[in-house]
Amino acid sequence: MEINMKNVKKVGLSALAGALAFTSAHAGDVSITGSMIASLTKKGGYSTTGNPLGMNKELTVSASGELDNGVSVAYKQTITNAMGYNDSELAFTGVPMMGDATLALTSAGAPISAIDDVTPIAFEEASAAVGSLKDVNGADGNYGIRYTLADAMGSGMTVDAFYTPNADGDAQAEKGTGGVNGSAESAYEVVVKGSVPGVDGLDFGAGYAHIDHHNDTDASDSQDVDEGTFYINYAFGGLKVGAQRGVTNTAGTGEISYDNEYLGVSYAVSDNLSISYNTIDSTKSTGNAGQVEQDFDSISLSYTSGGMTIGVLDADCGNCSYTANRDQSARAIQMTVAF
Repeated sequence: MEINMKNVKKVGLSALAGALAFTSAHAGDVSITGSMIASLTKKGGYSTTGNPLGMNKELTVSASGELDNGVSVAYKQTITNAMGYNDSELAFTGVPMMGDATLALTSAGAPISAIDDVTPIAFEEASAAVGSLKDVNGADGNYGIRYTLADAMGSGMTVDAFYTPNADGDAQAEKGTGGVNGSAESAYEVVVKGSVPGVDGLDFGAGYAHIDHHNDTDASDSQDVDEGTFYINYAFGGLKVGAQRGVTNTAGTGEISYDNEYLGVSYAVSDNLSISYNTIDSTKSTGNAGQVEQDFDSISLSYTSGGMTIGVLDADCGNCSYTANRDQSARAIQMTVAF
C-alpha cells in the first residue's frame, strides 16, 4: 500500500489547527540552561594537530505555559558557541484526542539520528575524534513535525515519528519558504524502542528513514536516501553490553551504501566512575568500484562530580574516512560543566 504523504500532511495540519485553537496562554516559566566544555586533544597518524586546546559552550532558553483549553506548551531555543540562534522547538502536550502524545514543530533533532549509535559508552563514541563515519542521520537539522508517544497502547514502547515537506534545511522566517533549490523533497522517519517484557535490563530499538530526491538533468539528484538501524542493549548491575547495526543508501550518480556494525561494553566502577570499550566496523560499497572497510577502536573513561564531568578518550582508526591505508589516532581529555 502506497502512502500519500501530501494527504497525510494536509490531514495532520488540519487536525492540529483545530485541536490547538486558543485565544490566550496562561503565564509560564522561563529558564536558561547550558554547558561549557574545555578539552585537550592530541592526534596522530594522518591527523594534524595545531593548538590542542579547545572550548565549546551552548545555552538553551526554555519557556512553558498552558493554553485556555488545557493544552500545555513548551518552547526552547538553543544559542550556539558563536552566540547565534540555532535549533528551536515548539511542543504541545495534552492535545485533545491525542492522549499522552507530544506533538512538536521542531528542528532540534530527528528520531533516527538520536539512535545512530546507542551502544554503551563511558564518555564518547568510538568515532568522536578520528575518521569520518557515515551513519544513519535521517532528516536531522531540518524543520518539521514530530510525534512522540511514550507508552504506545500500554506496551511501554516509545513511538517517535518525524515528517518534513522539504528536507533542505531549517525553518525560515514566518510566511517564508526554504529549500526550493535543492534536490531533496519530503522526508519521513519512525523509531520504535523500549524494554523487552519479562527480561530485566534488556532493551532494543529500531528505526527507518526515507528522503525523496527529485529527478532532473543532474543524475546525482535522482537517488532517494533510505536508512535503517537496529540495536539491543543489556544491563546487569554495573555492566552494560550492546550491539547495533545501521545501513545507509545515499543519493548519488551510482548506488553508494554504508553498512555499520557497533559493539560496546561499559562498567560502572562506582556511582561517579565509568569505563568502556567500543568498536565500529563501517563498510562502504560503491557500485562496481568495490568496498573499503573503516574500523574504529576506543577506550573511554568518565568521572562525574556534581555538575562537572571529566572524560578521557583513547581512539584509533584504520582506513580512516574510507581511504585505504590511512590510519589516525586521538587522545583527548575533556571537562564539561553544566549550569
